Amino acid sequence: MESKNMVIIGVIVIILVIAGVYASGIFSNTNSADGKTIKVLAGAGTIKAINELKANFEKENPGVEVEIRYGGAADLFGILETQKDADIFIPGDTKYTQEGQKKGYLINDTIKDVTKHIPTIAVQAGNPKNIQGIEDLANPGVRVVLGDPKGPAIGKTSEQILGTDNLLAQVKPNVVGYTTTVNQLLTYLVTDQADATIIWQDMLSWSEGKGKIEEIKIPADQNKIKTIPIAVTVYTKDKDLSMKFEDYVLSDEGLAIWKKWGFEPVTQ
Repeated sequence: MESKNMVIIGVIVIILVIAGVYASGIFSNTNSADGKTIKVLAGAGTIKAINELKANFEKENPGVEVEIRYGGAADLFGILETQKDADIFIPGDTKYTQEGQKKGYLINDTIKDVTKHIPTIAVQAGNPKNIQGIEDLANPGVRVVLGDPKGPAIGKTSEQILGTDNLLAQVKPNVVGYTTTVNQLLTYLVTDQADATIIWQDMLSWSEGKGKIEEIKIPADQNKIKTIPIAVTVYTKDKDLSMKFEDYVLSDEGLAIWKKWGFEPVTQ
């Protein structure tokens, strides 16, 4: 009886081992997209466009999951640098892909420009503080919120814009807060925690601000227009799939989605 039980136990163990091997994917079809995942680090200001790109790409590639981590460009670069666990990098400024290229984090021939990133002044609906330009951000009683210069790309960009004629020093006493993402700037404005901010122009299309904010454009000679890039990292687990996602982001269909969300694509 004991030997019979041992045989039964042995058979069960073999079945469990085989089941485990199949579950691990060792015998799965490696040419299939089923169960594949790519990880994307993307600037928080791209969330509307990237979410739609993700949904469409997953629909067109059944079994593929696109995991996205949004954040400020500097924070995302720090994640890339320390965790080394991402397939795609989409920061809010080419400064970060240039730095990533220098440090060997990105595959050089995959670094591409996607869209322009245009800063603009956003104020509360009706413009109660009568702000007409960046100089007016220094006016008494104007509550200004800015991106952290060490956080989102808009933070450093705003600092560059206000650096003209020492305006930054004049505006600083009016600053009520610095944010870690560009999305938080919009929140400050629509919840009446600030009168004005500098955000990306494409964010004017967001439903969160509809009817609650107005745009005051920054003249070209005062503005610092940036570019959103995309790149495949050297840490990618699936270069072919990552490049396929990048190609989709840059395709006519993909660029139409960027346009839908207020971005101006860069001519490749």
